[in-house]
Amino acid sequence: MSLTQDWRDVSPAEVVPLLQAERRRWLDTLHWDLGPALKLVESARVRGEVPGLVLRDDRGQAAGWAFYLLAGRQLQIGAVNATTAAGVRQLLDGVMAAPEAQLASSLSCFLYPGSKSVASALVRLRFELQEHEYLEANLATMRGLDRALEDSWLQPLRAENGAAAVRLLARAYAGDPAGRAFAPNARLDEWAQYLGQIFVTPSVGSWVPEASLVAPGDGPDGLSGLVVTTEVARSIAHIAQIVVDPSLRRQGLGRRLLLAAAARAAALGAKRLTLIVSGHNTAARALYASLGFTRRGTFLFGQRGAAPRRVGGVTIRAGAAA
Repeated sequence: MSLTQDWRDVSPAEVVPLLQAERRRWLDTLHWDLGPALKLVESARVRGEVPGLVLRDDRGQAAGWAFYLLAGRQLQIGAVNATTAAGVRQLLDGVMAAPEAQLASSLSCFLYPGSKSVASALVRLRFELQEHEYLEANLATMRGLDRALEDSWLQPLRAENGAAAVRLLARAYAGDPAGRAFAPNARLDEWAQYLGQIFVTPSVGSWVPEASLVAPGDGPDGLSGLVVTTEVARSIAHIAQIVVDPSLRRQGLGRRLLLAAAARAAALGAKRLTLIVSGHNTAARALYASLGFTRRGTFLFGQRGAAPRRVGGVTIRAGAAA
């Protein structure tokens, strides 16, 4: 029978190869170098700051792993990897039973699953799932980049745009379920934290200020659009966010922002451009298809309420009568 172990008690000699294998998987399938982000995770794990699990098979060998974080009252599952469907279920059951999960009022995940068993295991645990497509385009064949590079109306994203950018993100995603992947409760402080992480951590690659732009506007925030660009691997640029004020949609501003960011990334040496789009965002998917983007993979965003509590060995589910 397989057993799970707190990964903070496991030596780097065992954990680092697991993280290296995950880095190779992302590079091979997504052209995304997860190495810098995983290096931060491993450093925090060694310091005991990131909880997680290692799954061991009957021979005591590592057969899977998972990690998670408690941010405020929300538990965020960062990764779930196992070689079997039973292993995936066991890891997720272990996360749900963790002390951090018992303190959380909700749980979420944004995962690049290694198998379909991840989705089925999350559904079994009553997670509400959304699919997000990971798309890629060849910048050498994208039309209109020369003209977009000369677009002087768009301005570089600067630190003083931060508050306005946060409010624009909140407006753009208001009422859109896809926004829960970034700001679970649609609060401005959540949007501020999300945007700040892009700027200062490698969570979605390294920020590229030269290819991150804002469109000026007449509204109270002075912004009508925003595109934030990062680098997820050598010569691979990534659109971490692109939004347009709801009152200005379907007027070509999204295309203009995307082409301008693509042109600037190409001028910096990028060969390919990637992005993630919600599966239900039909308009955005049509725009990206017209620019030559094709799908390379699928991410899963999942969210659910509080985990069942265990009191004196008895499971108490949220909402149950006392």
